[in-house]
Amino acid sequence: MLSKIKMVFAFFVLAGLVGAGFWLTQTNEHEGGTEFAYSEALYSFNVTDDRELVGIAHNVFVGKVIAQTGTTTDPYLQTQFSVEVLENIKGNLTGTVTVNQKGGYENIEGKQYLIITKDDKLLEPDETYLFVTRVSDFGGHLLVPVYGDLLIKDQTDRQAKMERFKRAFAQEIPSRYDKTIQNEVSQEQS
Repeated sequence: MLSKIKMVFAFFVLAGLVGAGFWLTQTNEHEGGTEFAYSEALYSFNVTDDRELVGIAHNVFVGKVIAQTGTTTDPYLQTQFSVEVLENIKGNLTGTVTVNQKGGYENIEGKQYLIITKDDKLLEPDETYLFVTRVSDFGGHLLVPVYGDLLIKDQTDRQAKMERFKRAFAQEIPSRYDKTIQNEVSQEQS
């Protein structure tokens, strides 16, 4: 029964974070023969409310992107990056972690596409971001598309984003999916 609950949880997390799938809505020619393909994400929570964004996350932290390390298509196209954790807001990450970002490069019928969600550009090595992520059942930390990778421009910007998300964490609104799973596990153990 517990594995069934885990499967239901994984479905809700994936459906809630990134929607039912990609909607390719527009392509544009890019240098080198690569075209952009834009997708939309459907969210089951208010991504513009930092308290709900933090509530869906397992980890909120500042990190520096070291390098792109690969891609995976399980359960959909994701680009993987090694990220050095610099400071935690929520969670206790240390060292270097793998962050998965929805989208990436894909060859379709002989053409190379860069598939991204809205204007959520792929992470850049040597840049520092504030990350909002969930631990993925498929490995790594899945960032919330568009709203889970905030580029940090300088020390002043870093401090402002840290304070903003520390306030949100102090007032977080926990995910209803996490509550549902916790209730089911508690009932099963009773």
